[in-house]
Amino acid sequence: MGASAIRAAVMDPMGRALLGTEAVHGCDPAIRLSTALSVVDSVAANHHAQRDGAVLVVPDDPSSRIGHNILEIHEGGPVRLASELGAQLMYLRMRGLLGPSRTTAVVDIGRTGISVSILDSSSGHVYDAMWTESFRGDMFANAIFDHLAEEHGDHNAMTAEALDRLSEGIEWSLEMLALHRVVRIGGPFVGGSVNLWRTTVDRLMFDPLTDAVEWVRETLDRCPRQVDTVVLLGGCANLPVVRSLFTQSFGPKLITPSTPESVSAKGAALLAVQRSGAVFRQRTSQPSYQRRDVTRHAGSV
Repeated sequence: MGASAIRAAVMDPMGRALLGTEAVHGCDPAIRLSTALSVVDSVAANHHAQRDGAVLVVPDDPSSRIGHNILEIHEGGPVRLASELGAQLMYLRMRGLLGPSRTTAVVDIGRTGISVSILDSSSGHVYDAMWTESFRGDMFANAIFDHLAEEHGDHNAMTAEALDRLSEGIEWSLEMLALHRVVRIGGPFVGGSVNLWRTTVDRLMFDPLTDAVEWVRETLDRCPRQVDTVVLLGGCANLPVVRSLFTQSFGPKLITPSTPESVSAKGAALLAVQRSGAVFRQRTSQPSYQRRDVTRHAGSV
């Protein structure tokens, strides 16, 4: 249950296959919880899953993770609750993406900021965690919004409703630009729609992203423990410019799952399977060229 989207996933009873996912984007914060529960109900009904075994992960204060085992599941209420970081670790472990690493740093670039959590990947114990709102996903979206409005905007068409649709379109375009070099985006523009090029987004994001990478590096350098692996998560982690800048800084230590924006939801599904009493084995780590579920970076992208 993130700030920009609510995602749900359901696994088979042995935790081996992803049966389905659902997502709601741009949810009103006032009804976020009720919307999340509705998505849980929907995905459970559509895939004949056990609704009473669902696990919900919610954003938390990273500093509250320090000294705790983030794999714990809390009972009570309409669903079980678990740490977002715990769900992420569960997914990374069960998919064999961490290899022999012992100390892992999870970098999560979200809509409201960037968090860095340093943990023991075997036990789930958190050594340190920090968060900053200086570099946010919505900062990048706002920069694109301002650019498009200034370069192509039709002032007569800029109604409140049109601007809201443009904001939603920009969120969509950021996901699409992870796969395509250009997308067509509609809005209050002269002509009705414009091309948004990945190179334009790269230019708008480059300076704040460079600062963000430096903040992450300084955070890890202050940690008394040597970090073996840096995992990059969050919707922005799909963008090539983000991966490239982090790769330049962290080299072969950096890995990014193939769908970094949905790792928390899939990890929550795995926690639900485990909590139900199913016994499943963690995948053994494979060389990076054999993995289909992860991108391991050894150079610029």
